[in-house]
Amino acid sequence: MIIETIVSTIGPDGKPNFAPMGVRIAKQGEWSLVVYHGSRTYQNLRASRSCVINLVSDVRLFVLTALYDHIPLHGKGENVAGAAMYEADEALEFEVRDTKEMEGKTWFIGQVTGRTVIKAPAAWYCRARGAVIEALIAVTRKGLLPDSRIEEELERSRIVVEKTGRPQELEAMELIDKYWSRHD
Repeated sequence: MIIETIVSTIGPDGKPNFAPMGVRIAKQGEWSLVVYHGSRTYQNLRASRSCVINLVSDVRLFVLTALYDHIPLHGKGENVAGAAMYEADEALEFEVRDTKEMEGKTWFIGQVTGRTVIKAPAAWYCRARGAVIEALIAVTRKGLLPDSRIEEELERSRIVVEKTGRPQELEAMELIDKYWSRHD
């Protein structure tokens, strides 16, 4: 199973880095992150071998941290090199036990060693949230996917967000469209 999260790491300068990322939950207690080489997340995880996995319901935070280098309000992880977002539902402390190198990316495999519940997550599923995440993933694949395919995903996502979204999802979709129009 893959869950969409915002992973935070701490750089050598002590500054936090926030990156939306799908985290895999394989066996009970085993989690993994696939991180592309060249990213700040990769450099930081390589050095510290730990991070905070923030479980977040507000899709605007995914968009802002992925496309606009937003630094959300946060506190330091208790026992790991990462930051717990104050707007997250939960913050999970993750420690790397093993790595598996692949071309251009590395699997960081480990376990959650601490958990802080910050607020209760929504007890319902919002289709618009999922559509925003899919649109965000599409625009971050510029150069890997044809622009026409990205445009198709954006259009599908817009329809779902317009029909089922709350102000949060509508704002997040507007931010994605604004970013895409500048980078198209």
